[in-house]
Amino acid sequence: MKRAYLILIDFVLPLPMTAVMYWLWYRRTGDGLFSLYVLALGVLFGYIFPGIGTNILHLWKFNGPFRIKNYFLHHGFLYAPYMALVFYLVFATDMPLTAENMVRVVLCAGFVQCVLSCHHDTWGVATGMIEIATVPGAVKRSPVEVVTSFGVIGFWLVGATYSASCLMAYRAIVLGARSDWATFALLLAGGLTLMGLAALQHLFAQRALVFGPGRARKG
Repeated sequence: MKRAYLILIDFVLPLPMTAVMYWLWYRRTGDGLFSLYVLALGVLFGYIFPGIGTNILHLWKFNGPFRIKNYFLHHGFLYAPYMALVFYLVFATDMPLTAENMVRVVLCAGFVQCVLSCHHDTWGVATGMIEIATVPGAVKRSPVEVVTSFGVIGFWLVGATYSASCLMAYRAIVLGARSDWATFALLLAGGLTLMGLAALQHLFAQRALVFGPGRARKG
């Protein structure tokens, strides 16, 4: 059951879900550029930072078809539609975009993203579809212990910074009517920078658990 669930959400749904989320965001906001933004941010993030974690720092390895070394060919699309869906569920576009409401959205999105990501990675570790580096000679831990030892704060920060970036883009593109490619590129760069800080915390929190006296191994 766990493996079938992961195959469904990791291989079957990502591309169709990306198209669905574009349509849902366009239907809600009437703005194609913003709809593209919420997906492009997730796609780029999903390729860049997991690529660093898997192929440079060697903290994780994903097992299955369609791989580029240690992560998937479509890895960015494992992030984009699901992050866009979480943001879609917690952000009501008809609410006043006050500071208090923005904080509520960021907190809620971070929480939901944390729960979903921890659940996904725990099942991934349990089935062997995800390998996470461990300290050589360390006592074997359960998948839940492995994932939550480094992932809770990191996953929350990723969800929170993604939603904060999308809120800034919504204010500029939709409310501010700045639907030009220069604004889009600037917002995308800013969003990736903000999410990158969260990802670095995530990456180096895991790295700190692994690279102590010896070299990491896959566990």
